Amino acid sequence: MAIILSVSVPAELRRALDAEARRQRRSRSAVVSEAIRAYVASREREPFAEGRDATLRAALALSPAERLREAEDLWREFAGTHPAKNLWAISVATFPG
Repeated sequence: MAIILSVSVPAELRRALDAEARRQRRSRSAVVSEAIRAYVASREREPFAEGRDATLRAALALSPAERLREAEDLWREFAGTHPAKNLWAISVATFPG
């Protein structure tokens, strides 16, 4: 069920919205609804992104030798729980730090 929602936007945003709706040959409401859905979905993924960023910051705070040890430990853990059916390759990138 659709409901009516009144929103005030700057004139330039309204012009951009109208142009995009014409370009897509869709109603203004359809374009706005899609944009809101995408925005809400991106906010739901935000805690994951924050956790990922915190993990990356913590890893980059380690020395290169510590990072390599961590990578080797993770590889041993992975290899111990995943039987080899094909050859595996591991790549370790270095980052300035």
